[in-house]
Amino acid sequence: MTNSRTTWTEITKQPLSERGRAVYDDEARISEFREFAFRIRTEAGLNQDELASRMGTTQSAIARMEGGGTRPTLDTLEKLAAAVGAELVVGVAPGLSENRTIAKLVREGHAVLRSAS
Repeated sequence: MTNSRTTWTEITKQPLSERGRAVYDDEARISEFREFAFRIRTEAGLNQDELASRMGTTQSAIARMEGGGTRPTLDTLEKLAAAVGAELVVGVAPGLSENRTIAKLVREGHAVLRSAS
């Protein structure tokens, strides 16, 4: 019996089952949200306590959000946008493939959090 470990590179080369792909995609969305929440907070010049106060939650909840420990809900996104003085824009564009990430959608102009005017 061999005690070798599989590397991440080896894992990513293996074909994913349909279920494996769904889990992978879900984790990718959580990761994108984590990065998005951190970027929005830091661009607004807020620390976690300040953002939590504005969102009506706790600093530890913000830390979990930025750490990937929570899944984003529409309510969370709306509170996040309001807390940084922005407007949440949600849209549906025909022809978008399933494997586009939030970051790609933002770069391509499909997902936007814009400053309220």
